[in-house]
Amino acid sequence: MNDKKQLKGHLLSVLCVIAWGTSFLVSKNLMEKLTPVQLMLLRFVIAWLAVWVIYPRWHFNWREEGQFVILSLAGNTLYYLAENTALRMTLASNVSILVSAAPIASALMLRLFEHDERLSGRQIAGIGIAFFGVLFVVLNGVFVLKLNPLGDLLALAAAFFWALYGFLTKRIVDRYDTFLCTRKLMFYGIVTAMPLLLLEHGDLTGIGRLRFGDICGLLYLGLICSALCYLMWNEAIAEIGAMKANLYVYAVPVVTMIASAVFLDEVITWGGAIGVVLVIGGMLLSSWNHRISGE
Repeated sequence: MNDKKQLKGHLLSVLCVIAWGTSFLVSKNLMEKLTPVQLMLLRFVIAWLAVWVIYPRWHFNWREEGQFVILSLAGNTLYYLAENTALRMTLASNVSILVSAAPIASALMLRLFEHDERLSGRQIAGIGIAFFGVLFVVLNGVFVLKLNPLGDLLALAAAFFWALYGFLTKRIVDRYDTFLCTRKLMFYGIVTAMPLLLLEHGDLTGIGRLRFGDICGLLYLGLICSALCYLMWNEAIAEIGAMKANLYVYAVPVVTMIASAVFLDEVITWGGAIGVVLVIGGMLLSSWNHRISGE
């Protein structure tokens, strides 16, 4: 039974990574007509409506809602805000590399605050190898270093928020239904994104400029990348733990690189190919025959 749960958790993580890796291409296209905050808000609305249709059970308790607000701020609003703002201030390669530090941040959190998810030397080595693989994948043979302190710090903040989301999710999914957690996550994402929309003096009139293909892309982001993937990610964390699940974050740039080559005719260099091998090798080293005490 435990092996089946482990397999389920890894499979769900892979499916999430495939969707999130391709989402960058869709988001990049949509942000030509929508601001990052507008896009973020629309994703949350679509995802919330979808999960509400699937799971229409009402659940509200003032004593419990605070934890869902914090979870949504970490995994939705603050994460997307930090990442999208960083993309406007520094190189995309810098952002991709620094956001991919989420597994490292997750490992540090577990090391400091958890006693049942200890890291072995093999897992630490795998994390390091996979991270170097991400460097090769993101740079894809074009080694350009241009530092923007504020933008780079925001990208690191995004990595921290995603790691914090996984850390907190592990404590909530054991007590609540995954559908309920995801629905509340999206609802409070909407609530916390609305003030940001007002602060940028924005509205949603940009929707009128969207064509059929744009609407399909928006539905893909909301229904698949937000609603479905957060459901699967929360379940994956429940099955294999935050540390193992977050290791798959390293594979997101790999999927993006391959998708860019297939759909945008971008060239994969030897550096990118080496990076793919390092990422996969590091992930396997961290997970294969590795046992976290307490499991």
